Amino acid sequence: MTNIQSLRKVDFLQSLPGDALENLGSHCTVHELEKETVLFQDGEEGSSMYIILSGELIVSKDGIEIARRYKGDYIGEMSLVGAKPRSATVKSTMPTRLLEITHEQFKEQLASNPDSLLAIMKTLSDRARDNLKIFQSPDSTRDRSSKEEKLEEHVKYLMQEAGLTVREADVARLVCDGLTDKQIAAKLGLSHHTVKDYLKKIYSKFKVHARSQLVALMFK
Repeated sequence: MTNIQSLRKVDFLQSLPGDALENLGSHCTVHELEKETVLFQDGEEGSSMYIILSGELIVSKDGIEIARRYKGDYIGEMSLVGAKPRSATVKSTMPTRLLEITHEQFKEQLASNPDSLLAIMKTLSDRARDNLKIFQSPDSTRDRSSKEEKLEEHVKYLMQEAGLTVREADVARLVCDGLTDKQIAAKLGLSHHTVKDYLKKIYSKFKVHARSQLVALMFK
């Protein structure tokens, strides 16, 4: 499979026109990892995403496994929107081939196709929502407390990848839990005005304009 064919299978890249994908594919780099090789560490500066061409990656936070990624999956996608420290550790479980897309490469194509931005952010948010379902599988053999711990770590991972501060993430969680601004203010010990300020920042980072849009993007 060529680089371009691999890119076309990535959901959020499908909103880019064909010539943009071809240009992007011509500049991507293929990496090969041996078994048990760390791709990146929690806290490390990140400015690339990776598409798995073959093999398997495991995502962990503070020693807790968050998820596994396989052929056709991708990892680190929020780094394309804005370079920031990685919020989890990722390593291979077997020999793995990856296709790297850098922030600069992606930004160059997006600058020429600004109309694709909204669709890309919507798909990335849908992806974040779907990832949460991993920890709600009824056939999981882990006990409830373990699942809840992993779910909480995964939520932190997603919020950090979106560029939210700790307090913004707290507010976003409570919004998605259905709490009103007044209830959020009381629960977090904040003023109503401060909650509104946090919501404006959250909406901006997720490219939405209202509470209903944020909830729809995360948990539709």
